[in-house]
Amino acid sequence: MKRLLLGLLIPWVLSQSLAADPLKFLYQSGDQFRYYSTTTQTVTLDGKPLQENLQTYRIAYSVAETDAHGGGRLKGHISYMAESPESAGAITEEYDVDYFSDANGFYKVPPEEVMPTVRDVPTFPDRELKPGDTWTGRGEEVQDLRRDFGVDSLLRVPVEVAYTYDGTVVMNGKTLHVIRSDYNLYKRTGYRTSSKNVYPTLLTGYSHQTHYFDAEKGREDSYEEDYSLALALNNGRVLEYSGKGTSSLVEAQSMDKPALVEEVKKSLEDRGMGNIQVQVTPQGVSLNLDNILFPGDSADLVPSEREKLRVIGEVLRQYADRDILVEGHTADVVSSTNPQQLSEARAAAVGNALVAAGVRSSEKILYRGWGSSKPLFPNDTEAHRAKNRRVEITLLEN
Repeated sequence: MKRLLLGLLIPWVLSQSLAADPLKFLYQSGDQFRYYSTTTQTVTLDGKPLQENLQTYRIAYSVAETDAHGGGRLKGHISYMAESPESAGAITEEYDVDYFSDANGFYKVPPEEVMPTVRDVPTFPDRELKPGDTWTGRGEEVQDLRRDFGVDSLLRVPVEVAYTYDGTVVMNGKTLHVIRSDYNLYKRTGYRTSSKNVYPTLLTGYSHQTHYFDAEKGREDSYEEDYSLALALNNGRVLEYSGKGTSSLVEAQSMDKPALVEEVKKSLEDRGMGNIQVQVTPQGVSLNLDNILFPGDSADLVPSEREKLRVIGEVLRQYADRDILVEGHTADVVSSTNPQQLSEARAAAVGNALVAAGVRSSEKILYRGWGSSKPLFPNDTEAHRAKNRRVEITLLEN
């Protein structure tokens, strides 16, 4: 199960103030923001513990266009990462999202899109709110069980959501509106067969959520959730997922990519590393380390390369508001080592070296490997193969 979690547990002081105007989502073209989310999840089979999961989510949005009422088209990218407090985050799954949200919080999502999982929560009434006010709204959960169970379609679960307005809180110097939402889930799946023979016939569960809404910005500042989802399987067994999630919002400033390229080049040149290629990419500004050395078929950084990364880290540390993506690439050659695994391991080695050097905290350095799937040159000469064996470090715009 994957959930789009937008919340953060922070100390707060409750105020019994009135929402003087109806709460609305307000989007402006060009806005950029991202959420960092963490969920702890317990999986049980017939009530017996099966596994414990800790996952982090990074969700980056940009507002592509708006309507006259404050609604907006949100284009974004969701990265799921394996969590480790002292290591860079390994990207385990990624999704692009592109949907419309109106000013009241109702979504228009293309039919086959998996994300977001939780939709139309929260939604707001067209009236002023005072503490204790309640209302109801329609929402939806969309669960993708196709890979795990071999079923042929998404599971869509409509829900009736009960809302309560609790007033305002002051958190990190911001006045935020607190809305609680609660709903139960009950859905006969309609599945009658699967490629794996075992499939869910019934989904039940609940979600208790608290939303901290920034009326001035017109978006959720943070979110927390307590949930449980149970799948009754056709073989009589019951698989249950339960957990808690938190998340926080970061506003992203627009990046002047050409200017940043020149700044980074100058900083590297001043440190004797002017041979590193720096360029604009769709995601931000990238440093191409085709001269970083690893022993053959190995991801072990030699001492000289650790020193090189320490110096590069000094430059990257100047842009602390930008997250870092590390990507590993290999050449397409016959080897006893799996190129995909090697590229991931080398990206991890570089990312972890940056974490160890204090360049960023672990949740702000992501990594992935591409194997030999993205060569810069044909793999026809040793010089070209050397250029294709590279690690790229990107300062992400959002």
